[in-house]
Amino acid sequence: MQTFSTPHVGAVNDLTARWCAAAGEGDFVVSGAGLWPLLALLADAADEPARSELEAAIGLPADTALQAALRTLDILADAVDLSAALGIWVRRDLPLRDEWLAALPVGTVDLLTGQPELDEWARRHTNGLIERFPLNVTSDTLLVLATALAAKTSWRLPFRDTVMSPQAGPWRGRRLVALTRTDHDLRKVAVLDDERPVTRLVVAGKADLDVHLLIGSDSPAEVLATGLAALGGSVPYRTGLEPGPVAPGLTARQVFGYEQRDRLEVRLPPFAIRSEHDLMKQAALFGLRAASDKGSGHFPRMSPAPLAIAEGAQDVLAKFDREGFEAAAVTAFMVAPGGPPALPEQRHTTVLEVDFDRPFGFLAVHRPSGMAVVAGWVATAADAPEPNGEPVPVPRLAR
Repeated sequence: MQTFSTPHVGAVNDLTARWCAAAGEGDFVVSGAGLWPLLALLADAADEPARSELEAAIGLPADTALQAALRTLDILADAVDLSAALGIWVRRDLPLRDEWLAALPVGTVDLLTGQPELDEWARRHTNGLIERFPLNVTSDTLLVLATALAAKTSWRLPFRDTVMSPQAGPWRGRRLVALTRTDHDLRKVAVLDDERPVTRLVVAGKADLDVHLLIGSDSPAEVLATGLAALGGSVPYRTGLEPGPVAPGLTARQVFGYEQRDRLEVRLPPFAIRSEHDLMKQAALFGLRAASDKGSGHFPRMSPAPLAIAEGAQDVLAKFDREGFEAAAVTAFMVAPGGPPALPEQRHTTVLEVDFDRPFGFLAVHRPSGMAVVAGWVATAADAPEPNGEPVPVPRLAR
């Protein structure tokens, strides 16, 4: 089982799990990896009571938070299939502490000149997937902090277009647009043995990004939490599955014939999901309740001026198709004035069949570190046309 080499990777995944638990049961995607470094930066600069609230949200001591935030972004920036950027913009009349500035990477801090520069930064650091910054500059904006993440990989083994007709669950009786492929590595599918088993399929990218597809009988929160916990080795898993129905969406059987290799047959609907999150609506979850109180200042290690969090937002998207996966997220906080002082011989072979024929979860995982870059839930699927009907369009981003 994989264990995390650094505690902040586990802390990022823990935040992702808590966020998924609060996201409901419709289509959604979140990026705890985009939000956690910003919360860690704020924790480092905060005083009480905001410091303790932010410390609880990030799951690490505030004294180590700044370096953990920068290390998290370094892991993503150094990856092959991922990129990450940190941006801080400050109004000309806001003084900043020299010690705080000196701890930040060179080129991170710039003058705040207006909305166009923020929009251009978001486009540039997400390869054009997110065209506008998720927050709008106002006359009260003193400081803006943001991260941008982008992920893109091609499958080692591509999928083919097909249709599927689920026999049970919310999609039962429908004819759905789907992807399929045949693999011969049975180790890519496993049963995660939590209180209720979850089927996990790892779809490997060509470099260092994989997508974990998760199907279970529990709520989205519980299925995704099981998948995230398994990244750190706290949930056992099993392969080498016996014939019969094994776990949700997964059946194992043996066949007798001329085939010489085991087979893994996979079917699932493609998806394209976009979510826009107002982070202040869940201020308690992210440790922002005290930090957003404008009655006083909360970040004396950042600036001698009293500051409070005015707004927070994330725009994030994920798309899974026959060729590969891509995702992007821009997460931002705006800081405003406070009060006073991220024909051979026949043999038996095993055939595993995995059908994502009901709502399912997904994690985009940086393979070397085990960090979940984005996580989400696919609650809806597109209907396929009748035979000889019109071609099926590529799925649009669902919001």
